[in-house]
Amino acid sequence: MERYEEHLIRTCAARVLDCDQNGRAKRPSRAVAAWLYRHAALLGCREPDVDRDVFDPEMGRIDAQAWARFDAITKSLAKAAPAPSASDLERRITWLAKILKLSDIESDILRVTVRAAINKPFRDLVATCDAGHDGEISDAGLATLTGHDRASVERALRPSRPLGLLGLVERDCCGFKAMPIVLKVARLEGADPRRLRAALVGKARKPELAWEDFAHIGEAADLAERILAGALAGRTAGVNILLHGAPGTGKTEFVHTLARRLDADAMFVGETDDDGDEPSRRERIAAFAVGRSLAALAGRTLLVVDEADDIFTSVDHGDAASRVGSKVFINRLVEQTRAPTLWITNHEGRLGAAVLRRMSLAIRFPEPGRLVRRRVVERIAARRKLRLSASALDRLAEVRAAPALIDQAMRAARLTGGGEADIERAARSVVQAMEGGAPPPPLAGPTPFDPALSSADHDLAALAARVAASGERAISFCLHGLPGTGKSAYAHYLAARMGLDVIEKRASDLLCMFVGESEKAIARAFEEAADRRAMLILDEADSLLRNRAGARHSWEVTQVNEMLTWMERHPWPFVCATNLMASLDPATLRRFVFKVKFLPMTTAQARAAFARCFGIEAPRGLDGLDNLTPGDFAVVARKARVLGERDAAALVAMLGDEVAAKAGGVKRKIGF
Repeated sequence: MERYEEHLIRTCAARVLDCDQNGRAKRPSRAVAAWLYRHAALLGCREPDVDRDVFDPEMGRIDAQAWARFDAITKSLAKAAPAPSASDLERRITWLAKILKLSDIESDILRVTVRAAINKPFRDLVATCDAGHDGEISDAGLATLTGHDRASVERALRPSRPLGLLGLVERDCCGFKAMPIVLKVARLEGADPRRLRAALVGKARKPELAWEDFAHIGEAADLAERILAGALAGRTAGVNILLHGAPGTGKTEFVHTLARRLDADAMFVGETDDDGDEPSRRERIAAFAVGRSLAALAGRTLLVVDEADDIFTSVDHGDAASRVGSKVFINRLVEQTRAPTLWITNHEGRLGAAVLRRMSLAIRFPEPGRLVRRRVVERIAARRKLRLSASALDRLAEVRAAPALIDQAMRAARLTGGGEADIERAARSVVQAMEGGAPPPPLAGPTPFDPALSSADHDLAALAARVAASGERAISFCLHGLPGTGKSAYAHYLAARMGLDVIEKRASDLLCMFVGESEKAIARAFEEAADRRAMLILDEADSLLRNRAGARHSWEVTQVNEMLTWMERHPWPFVCATNLMASLDPATLRRFVFKVKFLPMTTAQARAAFARCFGIEAPRGLDGLDNLTPGDFAVVARKARVLGERDAAALVAMLGDEVAAKAGGVKRKIGF
C-alpha cells in the first residue's frame, strides 16, 4: 500500500478514536479494538499483547485493562505527521473533484466513499464505527471520517447539492456510497490528466458508412455538420442536437460518421457500468456529468448520450419519484453542456417539450430507402471480402434491415461457408423476429409487369419513361379500372423506373373503428412515405375517398378531408388505385395529375400472355373470351402449376371461369 494511503487510514483511524494530543482516547467498541489489533503493522506499531477473546463484540466496550495495552497505537495515531506525496489514487480523485468544481467538503466525502469501496482495510474500519454495509457510510460516519461537523456533511449530501444532483454519491439502505462512474475514475491507471481523459473518452471507432449514405436525411445532415463545426471552433457551450427515429435507422452510425467528418472524437457516456450491466438513470446522469466536463477539456470532442429518453423520463409528466434532482436541474443539464452534445432516442415524445425547446437542431431519421440500403450492403460486402452478384445485392437491399444486422448476416454466411442465399436468409430471419414474425411475402405474378401486356387509355411505357425523366417528385396518379388489369403492378413499375421504394397500404390498413384514428393512420402513411422518400400506393382508394355527398356520419367527411389535405401538399409521388372510380369524391379529381383508365387486354395481348405464361401457343378458343386481364392469367398460372395442367383447351376453360366469376357467373363472348 502506498504511503499516502497508509497516512490517510491513520488519519481516519485517529478520528474514529478521537485521540487527543497526548494519545488518550475513550475506550472504543471491541470491534474498533479488533481492527486496531489486526492492522497494527499498517499503523506502524506492534500487535498489542492481548488475548483475542477480548474482542467479542457482544461484550460491549473493551475493558480498561485490555485497552491500556493499546497505548502505543493510540499515541502513534495522535502524532500529526506531515502528509507524504499524494498517491495516484488521490491525484485521480483530486482531478475529478476539480473538473466537477466540487467544494472541499464534497471532495473529502468523495475521497472517503471511494476508499470505502475499493480499500479493504478502510472498508473494515468503516464497518467497525458505522454499522455500514458493504462500504456504505452514514452521514454521521462521514462526519467522523472526514473531520467535518455533521451538519455540514448533511448539507453537502442533500439531493439538491452537486454530489447528489450529479449522481456522484448515492444514498442506499444503510448509508452513502460512491457511484460507478466515480469508481471507474478511481480504478484507472496513473494520474496524468491527459491519459485519464483519454481513458474515459475512449478510442474513436471507425465508421461503417460514408457521408453519402445519409443523403436521405436531406439538408439536416449538412446543417448539423456546420453547427457542430462552429461550436467546436468557438468552444461554444449549450449546443445540443437531437437524433430521433425508429431503431435501426442509423442514428448511432451517423454520429461516428459525423465525428470523423469533423475530425472529432465521439464520447458515448452512460452505456454500461464496470460490470457490463445496464446502468440506472442516476448512474447515467453521473456519467454524463463527468463526461461533459471531460469533453470540454478534451478539445474536439462530441458528447453522445444514447437512449436519451431514459434520462429525461418524467421531466414533463409529474412523476417526481423517478427524477434525479428537479425539473429545473434536468433542463439546465441540457442548457449548460460544455461540449457539443448529441442526444439519441427512439422515443422523442418522452423527452418533454421543455427539453425539446432546448435543442439547437432535431433530426428525424427515416428508414433508409432501397438505393441507400444497396450502397450500404455493397460497402459491407466489400469490407467482408464477399463477392456478391448484382441480383444478390438487389435482394439484400430489399430487406429492411439496419447495417449492423446485414453485417451480422454476412459474418454468419462466412462461418457456414454458404453463399448469397444464406446471407439473405439470416438477415430476413432476424428482421422477422424483430417485427414479431413478419408475414410471408406476397405471391408474385406469372411474369414481371410488362406494359405491353396491359391495356389503358395511356401509353403506359411512354408515361413511365417521361415521368422518370422529368425528375418531378410531387406527382399523383389515379389508376382505375376493372380488377386484375394491373393497376397496382403498374404503380410498382412506375416506382422502379423512378428509383423509389414503395410503401403500399390497403384501406384495411388505415381504417379504424375509433373516431379520429383513421385520420391519424392516413397522416402516418403520408409522413412515412415522405420520410423514406418513397412512392405511396393506396389500394382500394375508393374506401378512403368516397363521395362526401352521401356521408351519413361526420367522421366520413373528416376522413376524406384528411386525405384531400395530404394529397394536396404531399411532396412525393403517390398512387391511388380503385375499381370504383365513379364513387370517388369529385374534389379528388383535381388532386390527381394523371388519371389512367386500365382496360381489359386486347386479343393480341391475351394471346401473348398465354404463350408467355404457359409456354404454348394460344388456341382459337381464347379469342372468344372478353374482359381478360393480367390478373386472370396470374391466377390460372398458379392453378395450373398446382394441378399439373398443360392442356391448352383446359387452360382456356380456366380463364373463362375467371371471366365468368367477375361477370357474376356469365361467360361473355367478344362482340356480344
